[in-house]
Amino acid sequence: MNGLADAEAGSLSAHGAEGAGPPAEGLISFDADLHLGVVSGRAAALLGLPRAGREARTLGELLEASPRLDHEAVAALMAAALAATLPEGGDEADLLELPGAPGLAFTLRRAPGGSWAIGIFPRAAFGQGGTDPLTGLADRVMFEARLSAALGRPARRRMGCAVLLCELEGLRAVNQLFGHATGEDVLRAAGRRLQAAVRDSDLVARLAGEEFAVLQTEVSAPEQAAALAGRLVALLGRPYLIAGETLVVTPRIGLAIAPADGEAAGQLLRRAAMARNEAPAEGEGGWRRFGPEMDRRWQEVRALETALRRAVAENQFELHFQPQVALPDGRLTGFEALIRWRHPERGLLAPAQFLPLAERLGLMRRIGTWVLREACRAAATWPEPLRVAVNLAPAQFEDGALVAEVEAALSDSGLAPERLELEVTETVLLATAEAALDQLRALRALGVGIAMDDFGTGHSSLTQLRVFPFDRLKIDRSFVKDLPRGGDAAAIVRAVAGLGRSLGMAVTAEGVETEEQLDGLCAEGCDAAQGYLFGRPVPLAMVPGVIGALRPASASSPRPA
Repeated sequence: MNGLADAEAGSLSAHGAEGAGPPAEGLISFDADLHLGVVSGRAAALLGLPRAGREARTLGELLEASPRLDHEAVAALMAAALAATLPEGGDEADLLELPGAPGLAFTLRRAPGGSWAIGIFPRAAFGQGGTDPLTGLADRVMFEARLSAALGRPARRRMGCAVLLCELEGLRAVNQLFGHATGEDVLRAAGRRLQAAVRDSDLVARLAGEEFAVLQTEVSAPEQAAALAGRLVALLGRPYLIAGETLVVTPRIGLAIAPADGEAAGQLLRRAAMARNEAPAEGEGGWRRFGPEMDRRWQEVRALETALRRAVAENQFELHFQPQVALPDGRLTGFEALIRWRHPERGLLAPAQFLPLAERLGLMRRIGTWVLREACRAAATWPEPLRVAVNLAPAQFEDGALVAEVEAALSDSGLAPERLELEVTETVLLATAEAALDQLRALRALGVGIAMDDFGTGHSSLTQLRVFPFDRLKIDRSFVKDLPRGGDAAAIVRAVAGLGRSLGMAVTAEGVETEEQLDGLCAEGCDAAQGYLFGRPVPLAMVPGVIGALRPASASSPRPA
C-alpha cells in the first residue's frame, strides 16, 4: 500500500521519461499472478466500471468489464502486464497509444513491495480532440470514439447501450436577450445537470452549440433508456438562475438503442437525431425514441432537400398572382406575388411545402432575389398604376444588399418604385433588428411601399409601429375567418382599422372568402382586401383575364388603398 501511495502521488510519464508528464489520475495494482490489489475510485470511474467490474478479482476480469475498452485494448494491456511481471521486465512501460481505449492514456510501472501498477489518466483522443473547452465534458470526437468502442466489444462482453441526443431550444433567444456569456453559463449548468444524472459507466458530451449527448451503457431493457430520457427532460427543463435572471430552455431528446435501432455508431447518432427532431419543441419539451417510420420520413426530407437545391439552380419556380381590391367597391389595385415550385414528380407545390426547408438550407436569399426580380418584370407589363406586393424573408436583410437588389430589379424591369410594395413580418424585424429598419427606411425613400404582414399575430406588432412608419397593415386571416361571429375578432379588426386611419396607414384584410366577411370588413372601415372571394392565385398568363374582370375599363386609376 505504501508503494501504491507513492506511485499515485508521484509523476508518471506519458512518454516514458522519468518525472515528465501529468500524474496518473487512477491506479490499479496487481501481483505477479495478475490478482488485483487496490483499485482506486478514480480508476473505476475512468474505466466506467459497472458493479460487476468493481467486484473483479483479477486484472483480466476488471479490464473485460470496462465498457470503455475494446477487445484490442484489453489484449494490449494484458500483454503488457504479463511482460512486466517477467524477470526481464522493465520498471516502466509506456502504453499511451491504445485506439481501443478512446480518451484514456496508460502507464505501467513496478511499484515497491513486488507489485505492479497501471496508471490511468484522461487524454485527448490522440491529437483529435477529447474535451469540450466550455463545459469540460467530452467532445464529439471523444463521444464517437467511446460509442464505437462500446459497439465493437465481443458479443460475450457486449451489453446494450443507448444514445440520447439533447438540444436546448430557446438558448439562442437567451444569447440575444442577455448575451453569449449568459448563454455559456446556461450550457455549463446544463452540462453539470447531465453529468450528475448519469452513472460512472455512462458518458456525457457536448457535441456542438446547444447539443449534448449521453452514452448510456449496460442497457438491458428499453425501459432503462426511456426512464433516463424522461429524467433528463425534467432536469434540463427546470429554470436556471444565472446572474440574477431566471432562465428557461426547452429540452428535446432523441433516443436510439443498440442493437435494436442500429449497430454502428454513425447509424445510432443519425437515428437519435431523427428522433430528437420529432420531439416536442414547445412547453416543457419531451423525448422520442427512434422508429422505422422516422427513417422513411428522413429519407423523404433528404430527397426533397436534393430536389430543392436543384430547383434553385435550374429555376424550377413560378409565380402566381392573387388580386388585391379596394373596399367598398372592389376595384382592383394590384396583385400579391406568391411563389410555387413545379416539382418534377410531385407537381405544383405551395410555399408551405418547401419554404421552411429552404430556410433551413440557407436558400431563401437566392429564392427571395428571384421572386423580387420576376415580380417586378411581370408587374411592368400590367396597366398602370397596378401594384405588385412581394414578401421579404429575414435572409434578404442579412448582408445589407437588399436596397441595391430592389433598385436593380426596378431598373431592369422599368417598374416605377411606387408600384412595388414589400411585405415584412414581425419575425423579420425581430431577427434583423436595426439593420432591417435602416434598409426599410432606404427603400421607402426610393418610393417603394412597405407593409407589415400578419399584423396582430406577433408579440410586439404595436411596438414595431412606433419604430417604422409602415404604409400598410395586413390583418391576419385568422381574425377575418372569425369576423362574422363578432366578439374578439370583430373588435380586433375595428381596432386595427382605426389604428391605421389615425397613423395614416392603409389596412388590408387577408383571407376573405365570404360575402358575410366582406360586409363585416366594410362595416369596420377596412380599406382593402384579398382572398378567394375576389380570386385565387393564378399564373401570370391568366392575370390579364383577372384584370378585365375586376377593373372597370373606364377606371383610369383606382383610389389609394
